[in-house]
Amino acid sequence: MNKNKERLQLLLDGGIPDVPPHWELVFQIPKEMFGIDAEVVANGQYDSEAARLEAMAQCHMEIYWRLIEECNWAAVPPPNPYNAKSVAQMKKALGEHALIPGYDGYGVFWMPTGSDIMDFVVKIFERPDELQQEARQKCDNCKELLQQMADAGADFFILTYDFGFNDAPFISPKHFREFVTPYLTEIVQKVHDLGKLAILHSDGCLTEILDQIYSTGVDGYQSVDPQGGMDIKAVREAYPEWLLMGNVSCSLLQETNDLEIRKAVNYCMTHGGMGKRYIFSTSNCIYAGMPAESYKIMLDEYRNMVNQQLSTLSGAKKLGSLDVSHLES
Repeated sequence: MNKNKERLQLLLDGGIPDVPPHWELVFQIPKEMFGIDAEVVANGQYDSEAARLEAMAQCHMEIYWRLIEECNWAAVPPPNPYNAKSVAQMKKALGEHALIPGYDGYGVFWMPTGSDIMDFVVKIFERPDELQQEARQKCDNCKELLQQMADAGADFFILTYDFGFNDAPFISPKHFREFVTPYLTEIVQKVHDLGKLAILHSDGCLTEILDQIYSTGVDGYQSVDPQGGMDIKAVREAYPEWLLMGNVSCSLLQETNDLEIRKAVNYCMTHGGMGKRYIFSTSNCIYAGMPAESYKIMLDEYRNMVNQQLSTLSGAKKLGSLDVSHLES
């Protein structure tokens, strides 16, 4: 049995586990961590498209098992976490051994890119009614998707809305209150009506709008981005009961500095953290290009702290690779 899955479920049920569980929103270094090259599998020679898809599915499943067994993941996102069919397939394959989240990335306005930025700003000031209509449509579409993913078996939801630059929100608090907060509140209420919880993912500096985000009733906040000046100690002090996830700086993990990585893990686990409503993770995800050694150091220090806590609490056995040898692969 995956103890971290049980710990995460306890958090989602409103409790506090003995130690924080761990998982990541995205994992993009299977070759570096496990020697599994998904790109080679995808581009291989096959007799049919069906054979190629089957090989890719087996490859992904091997990666997910390794994440559960060797990295102690409590949840695993589907190959396409924004798709209800993908959620259903993952739930059937691994639902007994890890929680399966569903994602949404379109339900509200968040940081536009490229040429969309100018059009968005013009609408805020010159065509606000048009922007409100767009916001309504996005929200309604999201609620339909959430229903589909809940029906497919999603255990909880991740709302991937990047609201912040490194030094400020993408729009003013006034405009955020007008064009985002009401619709985010509706989305969170829909999640709760489905009997699920929602965790918001956002990079960047959210200090000026964090009170609005919290007021929507969203159950958790992932990233707590150090590059955006977000300090998990300060956020924890301001919102002591909020489910927090993250704060181990991804920029720090770009360099393999053993001491600094361990210090960051200690800070997050202490203030996030032990005896609190916290999920251990990076401030974003395990992205392509991150040195595998950095993630291994991060995991090693996490396990050291978990083992110390478990020993202190009850002399429990150390957390290591989970024994799933009795399970069918």
